[in-house]
Amino acid sequence: MKKEHGITILILVALWQVLSMVVHNDILIPYPLDVLQNVCLLFTKSIFYQSIFSTLGRVVVGFGISFISAICLSIVSSYSKVFRNLFAPLQLLTKSIPNISYIIIALVWFGSEKSVSIICFLILFPIFYNNFLFSMDNEPQELKDVQSIYPESFFELVKKKTLPMLIPTILSSSKMAFGLGFKVAVMAEILGQVRNGIGKQLHIARLNLDTTSLFAWTIIIICICFIIDWIFDQFINRKSNGG
Repeated sequence: MKKEHGITILILVALWQVLSMVVHNDILIPYPLDVLQNVCLLFTKSIFYQSIFSTLGRVVVGFGISFISAICLSIVSSYSKVFRNLFAPLQLLTKSIPNISYIIIALVWFGSEKSVSIICFLILFPIFYNNFLFSMDNEPQELKDVQSIYPESFFELVKKKTLPMLIPTILSSSKMAFGLGFKVAVMAEILGQVRNGIGKQLHIARLNLDTTSLFAWTIIIICICFIIDWIFDQFINRKSNGG
């Protein structure tokens, strides 16, 4: 973390402390120290780890299905204009539907437990598909020249040219999509009232007017998103450095 980041965080915490002292109402704005104590307390409870792993499991399922289907369909679209034109209306449809519509429809059709992963898939698939297809459409001219000189079969082209070319896009898209999928999953859990998950804990805190727990879980969500970004940054840096 850079020094400037630390200064910004200190300023925000100081403003938070001032607001909580002015309002002096834990239901509206709890004190930072109370929230920190609540965060530490969460680490001692088994439900804390069950909730995190339940939510992450749903995200991984939706993320994995959307990634695999998007990379397969985008590669086929890149090599086949007929398939690309046939799939274009579906691509436009997935980009146009509001996220909240996905969530409500999935909850009605599939129920609360299954819908979270399905919602993640529906929201993340257009991101992967469009990014992968854009990257292949902007293929360097030297690769096209090599392909014309040394023609290969479709599977050999995918293995030797397309997939290696897509690696930077895969890493950057995955970083953005996983973080988004995690936040969408939490929102879907709240609306669907799943049996277990971070969204369930937020829902319970809201019902109990336990704003301290709401803030504590929000901090946990921010930390998880930060860790996810950091992990993907390590892979991206390693790849850019030739690792």
